[in-house]
Amino acid sequence: MASSLTMPHMILNLLGRGIILVAGCLSVAACGKSTPVVPISESPEGIWRFSETGVSESTLRLASDGSFSRVVTDLEDRNCVSSSGSWRTDGENLLLEITAVSNAPASGFENYRFVIQDGRLQLGETEIYTAVGSMVSCADYGFGAWAGELRATLDGVEMLFEIVDVILDMYGGQLQVEGISTTGVGQSRMLLQIDGSPNPLNPRDFTVQNVPGSTNTFYGFYHPDPGSSTFSGFDTTRLLPTGILTLSAVGPERVTATFSFRANLRVEGEVGPGGATFAQIESGRVEIVYR
Repeated sequence: MASSLTMPHMILNLLGRGIILVAGCLSVAACGKSTPVVPISESPEGIWRFSETGVSESTLRLASDGSFSRVVTDLEDRNCVSSSGSWRTDGENLLLEITAVSNAPASGFENYRFVIQDGRLQLGETEIYTAVGSMVSCADYGFGAWAGELRATLDGVEMLFEIVDVILDMYGGQLQVEGISTTGVGQSRMLLQIDGSPNPLNPRDFTVQNVPGSTNTFYGFYHPDPGSSTFSGFDTTRLLPTGILTLSAVGPERVTATFSFRANLRVEGEVGPGGATFAQIESGRVEIVYR
């Protein structure tokens, strides 16, 4: 019976089948009349987590701007579902309007009776969430992998890089993307880093600056022969090169950006392949998603 399922399990089951309840409730407890009416004197704004040790975990972020994000994980089956949208309260009811599920557009509503007591958020009669300091994403659980494209043009030749590593701290304002290319002869490596701390990541420009105390900074690295013991590659740390990365879309499990930069010799006195002293990276694009 559906009434025996906890909220995290029901969300996983429903979202796993692509089903969103419209103007409904996801648990009998959330809609039941037995929940006492308690005056709401506090806002549910914050980050909350409900856990069943070794079974499931649900983390809900209710932001001050009216947006919400939620990650529900089945730890036994190693499944994870994320959803996002907007939230509001209506008396003792918490209303969620869903606009995306697992990085795909969606539409639906969820309605929960809620109570805040002793610093905990109770949804229905049994689901009790405790406050936590940071939000998580499905990527944090490691049940999937980052996939997508990292491409750029070097000396008029377009190169495609396989994604090998992504580190994303959306709320901490940092992103690193690394790729390996086998285009042409041999293997090459590209690394991109942006730092917008202490602000969270959102669509904006990040530039090469190399000045202490700078914000919204961009670092680019390119190595045409990572296996070389005599050449350290090109990057944006010497001789004030130009470079920009434009973050056009970002979420805990999705990143889209364009970039270009000039990378000079990383180590003074070295010489690149064919005597090159710099690398000009143009028409770069990153479009990755965690699945």
